[in-house]
Amino acid sequence: MRGKTHCAAGILAGIQLSIIFSMPVSIINIIASAAFSILPDLDKSNSIISGFIFRKKTSEHIYKLLIYTLNAAIFFMLIKMNADFLVSGIISFFIIIIVEKKVSHYHVRKYLVSFSLLLIALLLIIITNNIFFMFPFVVFAVFPWLKHRNFSHSIIMIFLVYIMMKPIEMISSLDKISVISAFSYGFHILCDMFTRQGVALFYPFSSKKISLGYIKVGGKFSNIIEKILVLLLFIWTFISVAEILGIHII
Repeated sequence: MRGKTHCAAGILAGIQLSIIFSMPVSIINIIASAAFSILPDLDKSNSIISGFIFRKKTSEHIYKLLIYTLNAAIFFMLIKMNADFLVSGIISFFIIIIVEKKVSHYHVRKYLVSFSLLLIALLLIIITNNIFFMFPFVVFAVFPWLKHRNFSHSIIMIFLVYIMMKPIEMISSLDKISVISAFSYGFHILCDMFTRQGVALFYPFSSKKISLGYIKVGGKFSNIIEKILVLLLFIWTFISVAEILGIHII
């Protein structure tokens, strides 16, 4: 499932969960639903959540800057070693070609995303003077280096989200944010289970990926199914809200 569908479905499912179990439907909980419904894909460099944390174009510019800087450094180092100007240029050119084959833009982006999350964690400790606020950011800072749909898409991670968010809920009085966050995270995993690739639900005990469907992410059929899912959730949520307001649609 695409990131934007995960986000929309996660928000609607989170609102519906709040209505069913009489939990508060606040802006904070809606934001939490949106965030945690796309966070599992942080283990994918070109995901919507990676782009939100660190924009692709920005990381591409930084990558090019690093390549050019390295090229210039190698060239001037060879010149300093009394190498011929033309030879230095050729050698530095071929070294950069090798580096670009081994280190892609996505490698640099992983470092940038991880660094950004760790920086946020550090700032939160300084601002709040409480270590509980940093734990989610430290854990998710590791995600860019994980294999896609393994630990990030496991049952253990759903429980870990709840455990990390519960102290924050108690300290900040953000009612039921731990439940909303864990549910939205789990809903993402449930949706991905219906794709052809599946998820390693019981990782690290088993790396076998479980799939309940044959939907190919990005395909025409998959896109139609995603739109139908979001539409059905929207209709269900709309009817539920209307019932609460005393408006009987059905």
